[in-house]
Amino acid sequence: MNESSVYQMIIERGMERGKKLGREEGMEEGKKLGAKAFAIERIRDLLNRRFNTPIAADALTPLLEKVDDLQHLSQLMDAAAEAEHLENFMQTLASFQNGA
Repeated sequence: MNESSVYQMIIERGMERGKKLGREEGMEEGKKLGAKAFAIERIRDLLNRRFNTPIAADALTPLLEKVDDLQHLSQLMDAAAEAEHLENFMQTLASFQNGA
């Protein structure tokens, strides 16, 4: 009887630890996804304001969503703010898509 209660306690502790780790990983992933969505939205807003092209910004969204590195998205946000033409931004985005 002792072995089964000790075994049960070990199983319960393992399950609790697994749940805690899962929650922490889920929260971290949620933060990352939230930051990514915010960055993409800011890039779209910048492009819409600078070039008055909401359709183009909408069309670029799937390409922006492929960028997983938040630092790259930050660089793309800077590029959106500094590009002289929408085509310049599109070239920068393409370079990120091609691994630059």
